[in-house]
Amino acid sequence: TTGKAESFAQVLKALDRYDAKATFFVTGNAGMHKKQVRRMARAGHAIGNHTFTHLRLTQYPTKRVRSQLQGLKRLVGPVIAPCMRPPYGMINARVANAAIDLGFQPVMWTAHIEDWQPHSLQWTIDRLRRDTTPGAVILMHDTHSQTVAAVKAMLPRWSKQGYRFEPVPACR
Repeated sequence: TTGKAESFAQVLKALDRYDAKATFFVTGNAGMHKKQVRRMARAGHAIGNHTFTHLRLTQYPTKRVRSQLQGLKRLVGPVIAPCMRPPYGMINARVANAAIDLGFQPVMWTAHIEDWQPHSLQWTIDRLRRDTTPGAVILMHDTHSQTVAAVKAMLPRWSKQGYRFEPVPACR
């Protein structure tokens, strides 16, 4: 939607302003946004594999898990990073082994701001303040307006605190 595209553009602009690099885990919806994916990659962000259709991978046979990861890899092309985040954080040894066999290191998070819930901007900022620690990997979605606003509010604070913003190491 236009709103999501605008949110995405705002996030990229804010990240660029602070020379912040991020890891964006994309799904098959990336096919509708190839221009944005290329823009992210050109800007130095990592593009991780979040599966083609966002399935709960632990509920499907290995062949389907592989198909989900390979399908997104084909769609995104050479800019895809060597990492994946399982939808809903649902992973087991079988899913992890399938991902690793395909060259995708599973990546999880140290904190998430539950931005799929209708929290206020202040709640979101407070959560980011609480969860920001050296080496943190914070799960956020660039399609939620309160997340975009919170990132824009926190980037200058994080910068003043001396934080560097880099893609997840396994995704480089």
